[in-house]
Amino acid sequence: MKRRQFLNALGLAGLGSSLAPWEVARAVDRSGAAPHRLIVISHCHGWTYDTWKLRPDGLDNSSPWEVDLTTLKLSEFSPVLSPLYDHRNRIIPIDALSLATAELDADGNRHDKGFVHAWTGGWVDFSTAEARGRTASLDQLVARAVRRSDRLPSLELGVDDIREAGRPISYALNGARLPVETSAERVWQRLFGPSIAPNPLQSRQVAALDYAWEEMRALSPHISSPQRIRLETHYEHLRQLRARLDSMSQLECSAPDIPTENTSYDTRFDAMSDMIGAAFMCDLTRVVSLTLGELPTADIGWDGLTDDVHKGLAHEIYNSAEKHQAMSDYITHHSRQVARLIARLEQIPDSDGRSVMDNTLILWGSELADGWHGYQHYCPVIIGGGWHFNTGRYIYRPRTTPVEILQPVVMDGGGYSATSGLPHQHVLVSAAQAMGMDTNVIGIELTQGQRGDNLDCRGPLEGLV
Repeated sequence: MKRRQFLNALGLAGLGSSLAPWEVARAVDRSGAAPHRLIVISHCHGWTYDTWKLRPDGLDNSSPWEVDLTTLKLSEFSPVLSPLYDHRNRIIPIDALSLATAELDADGNRHDKGFVHAWTGGWVDFSTAEARGRTASLDQLVARAVRRSDRLPSLELGVDDIREAGRPISYALNGARLPVETSAERVWQRLFGPSIAPNPLQSRQVAALDYAWEEMRALSPHISSPQRIRLETHYEHLRQLRARLDSMSQLECSAPDIPTENTSYDTRFDAMSDMIGAAFMCDLTRVVSLTLGELPTADIGWDGLTDDVHKGLAHEIYNSAEKHQAMSDYITHHSRQVARLIARLEQIPDSDGRSVMDNTLILWGSELADGWHGYQHYCPVIIGGGWHFNTGRYIYRPRTTPVEILQPVVMDGGGYSATSGLPHQHVLVSAAQAMGMDTNVIGIELTQGQRGDNLDCRGPLEGLV
């Protein structure tokens, strides 16, 4: 059914120009408690720590502290975090962590180690052509816990450009990389196509599944137990797929306009934001991962210097003040994009009378701590999740964990730091617990530093709730 036909059927066509699609959906579809949702966002090349961090007067690096962000002026925010100022009551920038376990993993490409550890919390499997995880990523673990059986467990989305695609951040239970959809138009078709333009063959496909099930039941007494279990597991997967197709083909939720393909990175980011908002409003999924490929240097005003962010800027942040500033502008641009996503979700009413953003947790991180391939200053930002986290605070913890982290020789330590930040697994556990999971471990539980010191990766990050 077309959107106009849908509005006419409801007697709401006169409101079509003033009533947003999600407002129509809320008026006719949703009731009861709103679900909690998770968005994982990951960008390339880490952060420029010096322009990300906050250091209010009187606070230093020697002891733990935190700051109430709602009391700060915009001028007291760092350049990278300043686009989030209007949402400061929702955020928790975490200045405490490192990718310590990535440093301790086997030799390999530091990008690969970084993006696998960042989102699975576990060791990398380098035995295949493409590095993969050994355990599932945070988004997939949460999806299993909060999904509706008749809707999509999760969406794996990306915004890419011609230079470099976003890093793989979603991994199945067996550690395999999950495919990423980078076209907002195709996302729309996946979300709303079954109800807008149902597949005319669907009834026959369902009949074929039913016939296969009856055949399997007839054969069941004559096959061995292991084979029967495999067949039953296979059919259960098909049954779940059928339930999703049936549910989504009967969706009574107004679809937004089909997004048009556009070459602008910002336009594509905003189109994906719209698809995330629509998916959450219609309860088509409750978990989204969004991996961000490289921004064009023209978008951050540095195309006169280079057209290559990776080797032209990111690798050189400790050798050139100009390139450090360019990468600072790069991350600040992503910060503005994330702020727009927050604002979009704030505009969408939820079934409980609040906004979709009020019932959403965003964990924004990266594959690395910095573009030099460092793992030391890993700086994720928690956004939302106010039902669990005490937001509106900046949290600092000294880097005293006994793991040595590779760093440029121009810094103290002669090539390695003496200590590191806390293992980042603690923030993954914190996010999982916020989403209702009863777990104290995401990925690695215990390991050892280079000097034999025990490294405990279990439990949430203290002080967040």
